[in-house]
Amino acid sequence: MIRTVTPPSAAALPARRSTYAAGTVAVVAAGIGLVASLLAPGFGLYAAESVALVCSLVAAGMALFTAVLGDPAPATGSWSRLATWLAVAGFAASLLSVLFDVVAVAGTGLGGLGDATARADVLRGGDYQSALARCAGLCIVAFGLVTRLSTQRRRGVLIGGGVLVCASFLLMGHVRTHHPAGVVAVLALTHVVAVAAWTGGLLGLSGLLRRRRADLLQQARLLTTFAGLMTGVIVMLLAGGLGLAVVYLQSWHALLWTSYGQVLLVKLALVAGVLVVSASNHRRVVPAAAGGDAAALAVLRTNIAVEQVVLFAVLIITEVLMRQSPVT
Repeated sequence: MIRTVTPPSAAALPARRSTYAAGTVAVVAAGIGLVASLLAPGFGLYAAESVALVCSLVAAGMALFTAVLGDPAPATGSWSRLATWLAVAGFAASLLSVLFDVVAVAGTGLGGLGDATARADVLRGGDYQSALARCAGLCIVAFGLVTRLSTQRRRGVLIGGGVLVCASFLLMGHVRTHHPAGVVAVLALTHVVAVAAWTGGLLGLSGLLRRRRADLLQQARLLTTFAGLMTGVIVMLLAGGLGLAVVYLQSWHALLWTSYGQVLLVKLALVAGVLVVSASNHRRVVPAAAGGDAAALAVLRTNIAVEQVVLFAVLIITEVLMRQSPVT
């Protein structure tokens, strides 16, 4: 019996090429980062934690987007593949961060991995618990993306996995130790979920706009729905972020003269810039784009790309903040 192989469609080829190119770049970057980390374990710890934070939150955001608005690229599968690979990268980086944490605690270089006392200290700490919870959430996200489930079950799995990934960051750093614990936990979870949803939402909107360029009616409905959802997400982002700033920093002096406050000011400046772009999108660009204005659509795609770059920088700064004490 002769088996025929169906060649990929013309629409799927660019997505596959971009996926393979991104994968190649990621592998090369990971190899360079691993070599540098082995030479400087302190750098390895921060690199692994940064990769874990970015990949995990983006994967969680993409899972939340898929649960609410669906897969923006079902024909090619590129969206699900990207989210799954990000989940895998976040999983691996989370485990690597635990290993580098042991090395940092031992203080004797890579040989510290054999230090039983250092391992015991790390395995009792919040960073290890956070990594375990994050890995569990990422496994749930990947399961929801690659397994054929009913729409309702898939939505529940993806939301549950995405929220668990976000909640895992509450188990580490000053979020875990600062009081009042209940207030800090609620504010932090609100803030992290909003960041993930915003990031995943922008990626998903980019995919949907590319997919539905010819369907103006669907595009108008999509933009209207997305604008409404993002308004709620931005309210969550501001409520959680400003609430945490008030809890952590008790005075203007702390905001201006502590290291934590100064890094927070940089983050606030970037977020303010993104909010200005987002507000411009919602008030002017989205209504015009929803009406079929080609120039407005081009501006919207550019603005979304700018927001994605700035949010990536915000995630990196967030990793720095999570490792700093609010009182220093």
